[in-house]
Amino acid sequence: MTVQQGVFKEKELRVIVSKDSGYWHLSVSHPTRYPTWDEIKEVRYKYLPNNITVGLLFPPKEEYVNVHKNCFHLWEVKKGKIILA
Repeated sequence: MTVQQGVFKEKELRVIVSKDSGYWHLSVSHPTRYPTWDEIKEVRYKYLPNNITVGLLFPPKEEYVNVHKNCFHLWEVKKGKIILA
């Protein structure tokens, strides 16, 4: 599968795929509600490489930005960069 960066329409969802500072980033939004877990999962596996791990991350409160209330962001997590307790 060749991964393409860009803006895509997936049913009612808007999907944006980019590679920022060497990390894959996917945002998924719906115009009137939160995307469901199944929708998020579906676009993750459709639009990002299968051999990476991505997560829904929460930065420190002072760095949190919420431009679109119904948007979620998935960021690539590099091996050795995540701490699991």
